[in-house]
This record gives sequence, C-alpha cells and structure tokens, in this order.
Amino acid sequence: MSKIRLLVCVVFAALSLSSISQAFVDDEACLMCHKYPKMGRVDDDGYQKAYYVIPEVFSKTVHRNVPCRDCHYYIKQLPHRPVKEGVRCDRECHSIENPSTGKPFSHKSIYDTFKKSVHGREKLETGLDNDKPYCITCHTNPLYNEEEEAPPKKITDRCVVCHEDEKFAFKWYNHTSRRIREVKRDTQEIVKLCSRCHADQEIIDRHKEDADQTGREMGEKFPIAAESYQNSFHGKVAKYGNKQVANCLSCHASPDNYYMSVHELRPSRDPMSPVHKDNRVKTCRQCHKTADASYAAIDPHPTHDKELNKFNYYAEIIYGIVGNVALAALMGMALIETIGRKRDGVSWVLRNGTTWRRRSRRKRK
Repeated sequence: MSKIRLLVCVVFAALSLSSISQAFVDDEACLMCHKYPKMGRVDDDGYQKAYYVIPEVFSKTVHRNVPCRDCHYYIKQLPHRPVKEGVRCDRECHSIENPSTGKPFSHKSIYDTFKKSVHGREKLETGLDNDKPYCITCHTNPLYNEEEEAPPKKITDRCVVCHEDEKFAFKWYNHTSRRIREVKRDTQEIVKLCSRCHADQEIIDRHKEDADQTGREMGEKFPIAAESYQNSFHGKVAKYGNKQVANCLSCHASPDNYYMSVHELRPSRDPMSPVHKDNRVKTCRQCHKTADASYAAIDPHPTHDKELNKFNYYAEIIYGIVGNVALAALMGMALIETIGRKRDGVSWVLRNGTTWRRRSRRKRK
C-alpha cells in the first residue's frame, strides 16, 4: 500500500513539474498543491488567505532561484501542517551563495538595522507594535524586467567573453539591470506607501491614547504627518505630478547612505535623525542649496492646530475674517452700483456678450 502511495506522489510531482514549462525548479513538488488558483482558506480572524503560486510569474521574480524551504524552513513534512510562524526575512538562503563573501546569502544585516529603527518589530507582534510595518509591507516580490523577454544579446555576448557561462550572464543581467533602473520609488509611490499607516486614523488614535495613558514621548507631528504633508508646498506639487519634489524619505532618511538609512529611520528627537534641529540645514540643502538656519526653521508640516502652531492658527482666523469682509464689501459695492444703474434707466442685456446698455438723452442707442 505504501508503495502505491509513493508511486501516486511521484506521478503527481512529475505532472506538476511538467505543467510549469520549466518556469523554475520545484525540487520538492510544492506546486503539486500550490499551483491551483483556489488554494487558500479563511483564517480565524475572517481574513481570506491565498496560497496560490503562479509559476510563470514567480519564475521572473527576484526570489525565483530561492528554494521554497530556504524561507519556509519550518516545514518538515509533506503534506505539511498548518503554518503558524510565517517567513522571517533574516533567514539564510542556504542554496544561494553571496558571491562577494562566499557565504550563504542573508538579509540579516539589513534586518538587524531595521529592528533598531523607529519601525523595528518582530514578524509576529501584538499590541501597538503590530501597527508597525514589516519588511513585506514595503517590499514585494517584484518581477525582474517584465517589459523584456530576454536580455539584449549585445550585452550578454560581452559578458560571456569573460564569464563564459551564458546562464550566469542572463541571471546577473536580470538582477543588476532591474536595480539600476528602479533605484528609488518616485514621490507619489513613497507618499502613498507611508500614508497607508500615517493616514490611518485608527492607528493614530491608538497610539495617542497609549501615549496619554503611559506618559511615553510621541512625535508631535505623528498625528498629522500625512495630512500636513498633503497641505504643504511639497505635497501640493507632488499632487499635480512632479516626481522630483521632496517626499517623506527625502527628509527622514539620511542622504549620506540613503539605501541603508531608509531601514533605520529615527524619531526627530534623535540627534542622528536628519530632521533633528541640529541637522535640518544640511537636510534642506539637498534641494535648497542656499538654505540657512532661518530657512530650516520653516515648518515643513504646516498645521492649523492651536497647540502645535499658534501662528498658523490665528493667521487662518484673521485671514478668514479679512477675506469674508473683502468679499462682502465687493458684493455690497456691486449691489449699490446695480441699484444706481437701474435708477438711471440702464438695463442688463445679452447682446454681443453680457453688458449694461441704455439709450442716450438724444434718443440714440
């Protein structure tokens, strides 16, 4: 009986491997189940979980050469038990070697940096820490270069002169060219990404309530970060399509090593933060070359909250009063003029555009 079961498993595995058209190597026959579009379940919290893997898409992603169990290391048998732990991004990829060190590739160094940042958290968290973003909140498993069916031959021909292996040239072209093309997200993408949490009023209220109850220090601009950016000059320029204008990371990530700094964001009260009062001039000068201390003192997160910015609060009130008075005065003057014209026999007509007309004293038009 056990031999029959083994034979059935082997047949299913062979069928699954043949169906993916050599999209990627599925040595452990994970796609025997995960190739089906309806693969998934509803968890205890009512969320629908999808476990479907599209072979043709996965084969073009940055993780295509990583065997499933390099990340899903907790799976010891097939079919496996329900997964409770999930993938952690600090694992070593035992099947992938880092060519610069000769050791198994790992994201652990950047993961440890992230853990020390203001966003730092474990994969599974409870309470307020669960509101913080994890690696996959910002990072997906993107395609290499979906617009290209294959690397340009004139490039791979040059690579194989020294590297001699066409498969190696194909793999590393995909790896490097995508990163050269997509060095940074544009402003709209970054603002949208950050706003997923910083514009969520439920998250903001939870943290404000906890700060009030426990007395912990919270950034004064945290409750209004996304909203105030949208109201700022930078936000308004970004809204109308400018992709070069300063975004959240332009100020909150250090320009000295941007790609590392985005993983170790610090609160503004931290002396190493680019937006700390001692570092603001340098940060502003990334774009505004002549910025000085007075320029850096301008609030990049304008708000009309009385507690956070009294000047803006009272300026808005005064501006509103002045504006309403000016509007009322203009309407009053127009009304008085209209009454005067009516008294003088002037009528309003639609002729060659709207205008006021009357006959002259000599009975001429």
